[in-house]
Amino acid sequence: MVMVPAMASRPAPPAAVHLAQATLASVPPSRQLQADWVAFKRRYLAPDGRVIDSGNAGISHSEGQSYGMIVAVWMDDRPAFDAMWAWTNRRLRRPRDSLYAWRYDPHARIRVNDMNNATDGDLVLAWALYRGALRWGESEMAEAAFAIARDMLTLCTTTYVDRQVLLPGAAGFRRADHIVLNPSYYAFSAFRSLSRLVPDDRWVQLEAGGIDIISAGRFGQWGLPPDWSEVRPNGTINPAPAWPPRFAWDAVRVPMYLAWAGLNLPVLEAAVAFWHAPTHPRRPPAWVDLRNNAIAPYPGHAGVKAVVNLAAWRSGRGGPPPHIPVASATDYYGAALILLCALAASEPPEPPGVPAAVTAPPARGGVLSRVTDFLGFGGEAPVRDTARMIR
Repeated sequence: MVMVPAMASRPAPPAAVHLAQATLASVPPSRQLQADWVAFKRRYLAPDGRVIDSGNAGISHSEGQSYGMIVAVWMDDRPAFDAMWAWTNRRLRRPRDSLYAWRYDPHARIRVNDMNNATDGDLVLAWALYRGALRWGESEMAEAAFAIARDMLTLCTTTYVDRQVLLPGAAGFRRADHIVLNPSYYAFSAFRSLSRLVPDDRWVQLEAGGIDIISAGRFGQWGLPPDWSEVRPNGTINPAPAWPPRFAWDAVRVPMYLAWAGLNLPVLEAAVAFWHAPTHPRRPPAWVDLRNNAIAPYPGHAGVKAVVNLAAWRSGRGGPPPHIPVASATDYYGAALILLCALAASEPPEPPGVPAAVTAPPARGGVLSRVTDFLGFGGEAPVRDTARMIR
């Protein structure tokens, strides 16, 4: 069990944060996508709210819970959201902060035997709760999102070689002579959204640092990021030796999050070029070895294809992503990527994050009590769903 120091000081959320532009701008899901959501729940969501990783011996993790919750907000499925959030809070909540243990094994004697968190799970969890607060006007969701994001910034970020970096967990990734990072944990749209909920300059710095790390840490014939990276004190970035040096199942989310945020960087175009290379006998390849350029002998699953289509569209190399049914996914992860890419394609990129000096209002004391007050809408309804087509 990994323990972390108790939080010495926990500032309460401000009583009012003026977010007049904080809206859910996604296009409502089509009937086809609503049917996909029903299929996802039928296959991967247990009645008690546990999202089941069918490709990983039926375990559950904070990542899966957060993915299910953010899609549930888009689907306006409050019962499913509440069930997933209640299970997560009951089974994974860490006792000394507001973060969540990364893994639950229903087959083990001690079902949560590692209390370390997974920062990407906490990040998307806070994002999902914040979006839920906006959609349903729930102050408790906003307070929970604030607490998770605040503790994640405190425990899971650090400055290293002049970059603000996102540690994969609160413990275990700071080594004596390097740090270990996961480039696919950089959900840039989440940084931007949460910067309006938790005013802190580190959100903007995390985006800049993440772009720098992903852009500088590209390898192999195709110039792609690895699943896991290490950064040395001299600034050198390499694939982390404890994992296969591949652009594979983790790193596939790098182009997804870049496309979601509208960041058309060279690495996004490199991924699209790799996936579409005519020399590959099985397209898109599941992975490529970044040391010797060996290509997977099998294609990526339906979730990879969804990321390929989203990335090609946002990089200007393809039209709007075609529908890929959840039923075509062979496991939870593929199905989750399909739904996340559909959500990303349904909304405009989140506006860039803003410095704390811009977002922080004058302090009025007390804790958050009403979402309408918190969002600065006065007596107006706190949620305005803007159906906006993406072109």
